[in-house]
Amino acid sequence: MKIALFSDVHGHLRMVLHLIRNWQITHSTHLDAALIAGDLGCFPDTAKLDKATRRWLERDPEEAGFSKYFTSPQPEVERLLEPEFGEFSAVRCPILFVPGNHEDYDHIAVSSRRAAAASAPRDTFPVDCYERFSCIRDGTVIGISGGDGTHLQIAGVWGIENTRPGAPYKINANTIRKLQRKEEQFDLLLTHDAPAGAYPYGGSDGISNAIRTCQPQLHLFGHVHPINGDHEFSLPNCRTKSVIFKDTSFGKDGTQGLIGSIGILEWDGATSKVDLVSDDWLKQMHARNWEQILPECIPV
Repeated sequence: MKIALFSDVHGHLRMVLHLIRNWQITHSTHLDAALIAGDLGCFPDTAKLDKATRRWLERDPEEAGFSKYFTSPQPEVERLLEPEFGEFSAVRCPILFVPGNHEDYDHIAVSSRRAAAASAPRDTFPVDCYERFSCIRDGTVIGISGGDGTHLQIAGVWGIENTRPGAPYKINANTIRKLQRKEEQFDLLLTHDAPAGAYPYGGSDGISNAIRTCQPQLHLFGHVHPINGDHEFSLPNCRTKSVIFKDTSFGKDGTQGLIGSIGILEWDGATSKVDLVSDDWLKQMHARNWEQILPECIPV
């Protein structure tokens, strides 16, 4: 099983689809799923953008990508979902996320009444018009199956821990207790907040407690950033590897590259391996050309 991993997307959903498509074309392989560790940038109405997102929007219009491209069908997105450049250019895998602290939680609450999308597992619900980006219900364990017959159990936790009381994105302590009591084991924990004690700055004690109790193979998180190029962290005397990727963007000044923004998880049913994507097409992408960059195997 092969799964694309992202941390913070912040509205760059088209970029996520483009990266998935380019990787599939390059490796002649359909991904089995993609996971996003929060801050999808799920704001259908730009009037509800929070202050931080609004500041970024002044530099990067794609921060409002959800409202522009994912509330009603747009050709710029539809072509990314179809086999425009052959079989592997079609993005068909479920794309699953947990909400972070930069989302419209009213929209998420309304979307939670929807049934799971046809391509997505139970205990998820779509938030976009194409039904391609699905939210894992808080504190649930979902299962996905790979084309090779392997299975992966994923637990999801919404939000962050250290914020004001009553914030809609504050981690629910009952969610952590629910996971710790579950008899059903899971292989991967998907959260937005960092694990306190593994990541050196801040983080959630609740997430760390869930990791110590449940001991999943892997934990994907966001909210913070890799440190000096280090993407992997772990709690003392704990087998769980916690991994994080850089934001799916070109940075505040628009000059950063995308290396470090996407990883690929290989799962054989018992063990995991995570590699950063460093293909040539990814190295060539910058803020003004990313939509035009395709793998060299596609004739221009």
